[in-house]
Amino acid sequence: MEAARKLLIKRRNVEYVLQYSNVTPFMWHKGKYKCFYCNETTKDPEILRQHTAEVHQFANLELVVFDRTKNNRNKDAAVKIDVTGISCKLCPQAVTSLEELIHHLIIAHDAEYDVSVPNCLLPFKLDKDQPTCPTCNMKFVFFEYLLRHANKNHLSHHYICDVCGTSFQGENHLKMHYRYYHREGGYTCEYCGISLATLSKKILHEKNVHLVNLSTCPHCPETFKSPYLKKLHLANVHGVEELKIKCPYCPKVYPQESIMSRHMRRVHLREKNVECEVCGDKFFGPYDVKLHMVKHNGEKRFVCSVCGKKFSKRSNLNSHSVLHTREKDHVCMVCNKAFAHQTNLRMHIRNRHSQYEQSEVIDDSDMVQMEVIQEEFDGDVPEQYIQ
Repeated sequence: MEAARKLLIKRRNVEYVLQYSNVTPFMWHKGKYKCFYCNETTKDPEILRQHTAEVHQFANLELVVFDRTKNNRNKDAAVKIDVTGISCKLCPQAVTSLEELIHHLIIAHDAEYDVSVPNCLLPFKLDKDQPTCPTCNMKFVFFEYLLRHANKNHLSHHYICDVCGTSFQGENHLKMHYRYYHREGGYTCEYCGISLATLSKKILHEKNVHLVNLSTCPHCPETFKSPYLKKLHLANVHGVEELKIKCPYCPKVYPQESIMSRHMRRVHLREKNVECEVCGDKFFGPYDVKLHMVKHNGEKRFVCSVCGKKFSKRSNLNSHSVLHTREKDHVCMVCNKAFAHQTNLRMHIRNRHSQYEQSEVIDDSDMVQMEVIQEEFDGDVPEQYIQ
């Protein structure tokens, strides 16, 4: 069978690299690096490297590699390796990358590494503060984001679902995807007997309709649709301290380290890795780009229920709504038009009745949301006041 043949080649390729180089294989689990050989965990990659070199230098590679690649999920997954200070064990020839090492082993040492089988190894340069992708040299604050980047951009995804077009690294991943999302088998709900087309629809139905597998709070009757919501509830309502992960730069706390790290990357480190294809501006993530694209496509989905005016952002609609609730007690002495804000009255006088304009300068700190100004003011707004 072709899949079995490729798996054997993959295992042999991994063994060659681990045996003839100083790279450190590892696993990643719940925010920690995990020893490839004995499952010992650490957050410090230097400790992982020392542990692997000292404790597992004579490990039975064939047995360990087989064990790590025997289940369906890992048969297709690439083995993660740290290539910091990569070198050949057989000679002093300098190498700087995994690709260069493999080429060197084949040419100089007659290693039977089969390059026709992809996704055997996935290299990283591990650093406690700034892990790096050795393939494109992109640096990250947290390893989980580097891992996501490497899986998406530096592995072959040749197995494509013919139903939805999603691509996968290997055949087993594709099969699991198809079974879960597309294989129609007349799945029956165990609680009400309704027939669902796919396994994913059955699970979703039982979860949403019959509240199956929902986490219940141990302190009160509250139930939750996700582990994250339960953790958030425990941290904020019941004050469970171990779930309060504090941001090192501000007083905010989060129930998960991944959520806290996302906050830190967005707010404090101001990471901007996603680029707008239209203007080239960079943003933190795809969602931010989606919001930004409103600027280019002019889409206005938020409609005022009172006057029908449309807005591109919900925040602008909320600012506009003030006009329908707040009293307009700032009245123009020339034409009697009323405004909710003194600043808007001043701008109205400047543009409609310039001959009556006073000499004082409008303070930028008095400015309200731009949508409020645009609604109340009939003329063009000076560019320096647009936020």
